[in-house]
Amino acid sequence: MNQVPIVPMNPNVYQQQPAYIPVQQQQPKLNAVNIEINNPSVGTQGAAQPQYAPVTAPYYTYPQAPIYNYPQPQAPVYCPAPAALPAPVEAPVAVQTAPAPTPAPASTPAPASTPAPAPVSTPAPAPAPAPTVNAPQINNNAPAAPVAIETTQAKAPEVPAPVVTAPSAQTVEQKPEIVQPETVAPQVDINAFISKLTNPDFDVQAAGMEEIANLIKTAPEKATELLEPKVFESLANIVNFDSTGLAEATKEQLAAREKIVTGKEVTEEEKQLANTITPKEQAERNKSYALFTTAIMQKLYLDEVARLSTQPVPLTDLPGAVNVVNNLKDNPDPMIRASAIEALSFIQRPEYKKDLTTVFNVATNDSDPSVAEAAKVALDKLNQI
Repeated sequence: MNQVPIVPMNPNVYQQQPAYIPVQQQQPKLNAVNIEINNPSVGTQGAAQPQYAPVTAPYYTYPQAPIYNYPQPQAPVYCPAPAALPAPVEAPVAVQTAPAPTPAPASTPAPASTPAPAPVSTPAPAPAPAPTVNAPQINNNAPAAPVAIETTQAKAPEVPAPVVTAPSAQTVEQKPEIVQPETVAPQVDINAFISKLTNPDFDVQAAGMEEIANLIKTAPEKATELLEPKVFESLANIVNFDSTGLAEATKEQLAAREKIVTGKEVTEEEKQLANTITPKEQAERNKSYALFTTAIMQKLYLDEVARLSTQPVPLTDLPGAVNVVNNLKDNPDPMIRASAIEALSFIQRPEYKKDLTTVFNVATNDSDPSVAEAAKVALDKLNQI
């Protein structure tokens, strides 16, 4: 910390300017608009005014200094005596030390309360009780000369190096692992079933429908994958297949079957001939199978909808239901009409009671006794719910 230099002051500051400037006596102007009050002597014109002794000393004893710090002429400076000068504070001295093994700074200022290790060549300021002091010449523009101080080499305190520890496995932030979604393979090969249902071989069609019925019976959770429009469409195509051009049973086949039904004795050739199914009979058989398979799949569809929603499915919106009703009314084969009645009776529910009652009542008037009897049985079953 550098010592504050004493700025020389002009000794003629107080001698050149009088401390008190008498004010010219003015007569107060008194009127309704302007009232001047000079001292407490308002309205006392002609009265003797008190005389004050001129001030010979300044009101405040503080050092006067110029605003800008520029060199002053060499002349005695008048400095008012301070009441009490503060104790001199020793300026910090730069200490030249040998490089320490640690990265501590080479020059460390000594604390103010601790004396310097060596005497400083700076003269101590002497108290100046006299008002007039010959201050030494100070050049404010010249840089201060460094003071060389011989000190003993001090060993800087050893600062322990920071210990860097590797983060543990628990503190290391782990990036989230992106797991690719697994491709869920279907449990049921739908294309395989559709290929069987659309196969021109009637035996392959029958085998495919039998597999669907067994799958729904044993594993309904897997069979739900078969509830596809293509599957219902394939079953509807089997029911609507035109079999009029196919070969029918011959008279010999019909006679052999008649003997077996009536219990007459037949030969091995007649028995084999009676058990041979013609292409038309295979097509009609598959139509009945398709109606039964459709009813089984409709039942599975209704159970799945009831599990996921409370909204019932109308009978007309049920997959394949319209096709079954149309075959009950228009199919010329009485066996197909009777199969349609049994298919509708399999899916009967309270919400379908009104519609099915109308359909079964119409079927009770069918020309074929077997169809009329099947309608009466289904109507009695419907009335029980």
